[in-house]
Parts: sequence; structure tokens; C-alpha cells
Amino acid sequence: MNKIVFITNRLPFPGTDGRKNMLLQYIREMKEIYPDSEIINLSFVDDPKYLERRPPELSRVVELKLPGMAEKLYNVIVHSILRRKWPIQVSAYYSRKTHRQIREFMKEEKPDFVLYDMVRVAEYLSEGTGRQVLSYDDLLSLRYRRQLDWFHYIPSVLGGFADKLPGALKRFADLKFVQKWLISYESKLLASYEKTVAPRFDHLIFTSPAEAQLFRQETRHESCHGIPMKVEPESQTRGSRQYDNNKLVFVGKMDIPHNCSAAVYFCEKVWPRIKRQLPTAVFYIVGKNPTAEVRRLQADYPGVIVTGEVDDVKQVVGDSAVMVAPLLFGTGIKTKILEAMAWGVPVVTNRIGSEGLDANHGEELFVCESEDEMVKDVLLLMGDREMNDSMSGNSIRYVTRRFSGSATRSNMELILS
Repeated sequence: MNKIVFITNRLPFPGTDGRKNMLLQYIREMKEIYPDSEIINLSFVDDPKYLERRPPELSRVVELKLPGMAEKLYNVIVHSILRRKWPIQVSAYYSRKTHRQIREFMKEEKPDFVLYDMVRVAEYLSEGTGRQVLSYDDLLSLRYRRQLDWFHYIPSVLGGFADKLPGALKRFADLKFVQKWLISYESKLLASYEKTVAPRFDHLIFTSPAEAQLFRQETRHESCHGIPMKVEPESQTRGSRQYDNNKLVFVGKMDIPHNCSAAVYFCEKVWPRIKRQLPTAVFYIVGKNPTAEVRRLQADYPGVIVTGEVDDVKQVVGDSAVMVAPLLFGTGIKTKILEAMAWGVPVVTNRIGSEGLDANHGEELFVCESEDEMVKDVLLLMGDREMNDSMSGNSIRYVTRRFSGSATRSNMELILS
């Protein structure tokens, strides 16, 4: 294989969140399998400062431009509202000029393999350019449906994606009485679109093998695979670790609905009870782009620190007594949980957070059914060093067994072969 192209809806680097880390894994695995290949990234740029941090595995980065306001409005009105053909996020990303740019690039470069990052860029598919792969990440339609049950905790139903909408449409979407209808409408459009575009691609990728199996049954696609996050615990993390027994963390990109709603929910329902029983406890909310609602948590709740983006997530999380993942909705395997477990940080989560994992409750992580259980398990791990060390070691062994390089690489080799 000589040439591989990634078309991404934002730069796949640096590794500041789960999705970027997942894409970096794909890029590095492909480079390991085909070391002489040239890997090129065609991407919309989420932050220009990231361009100077291009990983060595990428030969080039070609910047793509989003559609202008007039074209976005046209796409939404015609394709999302009148024709009900495209989800709103597809309309917000699709530019005819950019599509011509991609077609010309493909014609000139003739790549052997093209990976499209999420359904929002699926309309940029260019025929006759090697094997075509669509990486869904997870089932966005299911994630959006689940949001409806926790609507009052969500500052913006479309999260950071709302910034891609035209100003007038964004202001309309920010109205609370509109948001519930909007997320329901987008979920229905996505559910149809996810299935409609599947036959256009040679291979489909999900981060969760369980979701891949479900989607394969629904669509009868011949090549639908789950490639989870590869996590390699470092040898020095094995065994007892040094940590701050007053430090509790939550990690995630903090303008994404499932992350910001989890932070708000935890501070409102769980954190005050922990703080009353352990006054020295400190709760760190770690992740880029915190919304105004998340930033207010630092002022409203004693002991809460909102860090924003940090240079080294592992350094901030690694010396914590516990990482919590109180997710109210979401889909797929949660990268943040796997990374914390690989670093030996015990995790307290719930059924949504543990979805796609077969880890043993009470041994490799805690899966809570109620707020009472979450309070109890967090305090247990913060106060009992023996229990903390035991779960730390067990979580490292679980990740090594289920998510090491050898466990995740086989499907990538199958797709590339």
C-alpha cells in the first residue's frame, strides 16, 4: 500500500480528547503495518495552533474549508428540512467547493485507501479512489435519543458542533423550547442516514465491537468491524502507586453534551455529599472548551476546580485517587475510562459508562446503579488504600488483556489487507 488518506472533520492531533486519540491510533497502526506508505490528512482545522504539532506519521496536512453561511443555510433548508435527506451536521459541513477540492486531490494522488471520519463528512465520498472506509465512531443517533431523557442537564444539544452553524440558526438552536425538538429531529435524520450511507463504503468501523455487531445485523454489511482504543499500560504503573487521596477527577472535552451534562449532574447530585463526608476532597474537571455552565461549577460548589485544556492529561489524572465517569447518556466504549484504568487510576462509573466493557464490578472498576452507590464507592476508594491499590492493579491487568495492541490490531490488518 503506497498512499493512505484520512478525511477528518477536525485535526486528528494532538491527542487532547478521546476521538483524536482514536484517530491517532488508526494512523499509527496503519504506519506500523505499512511503514513505507505515505499518510495524508485532509482536514477541517479546529485550531490553527495544532498544525505545528503534526505527528511524524503524517506526511502532509491539507486544510479543508467549511461552507459559508449562505451555503450552510441552503443545505439545512433544502437537504435537512425539505428533503429530510441529510442530518443537520452533514449540512453544516458540506461545501461544494471543498468537495471539488477533494475530488481533484483524489484524481491526482490516487490513494489506495481512504478513511472518512464520522458520518458528517460522508458526503465527500469520491468514487474510484481505492478502498473507502467510514469510521462512525459510535451511533450518534442512539446517543442523541438518550440525551432526551436528561435534557435539563444539557447546556446545548449539539455541543461544540453548534459553533459550525450559521449565526441565525445557532441563536435559534440555543432557545430551550427549540432544543428538545431539534435533538429529536436530528436523531431521526441520523438514524436513517447512518444506514443509507453504509453500502457506499467498503468497510465500516466503530470503536465498540458490540455496536459494530449490532449495526452489521441491521444493515447486513459484509465488513463492519469494532476497533476499540488501544491502551498499553506502562510497566512502571504496575503495582502500588503514589496518589493524592483527596483528589477526584473527571475528564472529557467539556463542550460535548454527554461530558458537560455529567459534570453538572455530578456536582449537583453527588459531589456535595462527598464533600460533607470528606471536607478535604477536591474535584478536578479536566478538558478543553468548558461551557459557561461547567465554568460556573467552580464558583457554585466548594472544592471544584475546572482546569480547561491541559498539556498532559496523564500527569493531571495519574495521581488522582479516583476518576469518576457519571455519564447520563452516550454510546460506544469510553476512552477516558480505558485510559484511567491503564494508568492504574480506579474508576467509578455507571451502566452507560461501562457499556461495551466486560470488566468485573467491584474488582476492576465500580459500576453504580444509584447516587448512593456512587458516593459510597468514591469514598471507599479515597479512604481505603488497600482497596485502591487492589483495584488499580486489577484495572491495569484488565486493559492489558482486552485492549493491548495485539488485541486491537487484527481488525485493522483485515481492513488493510
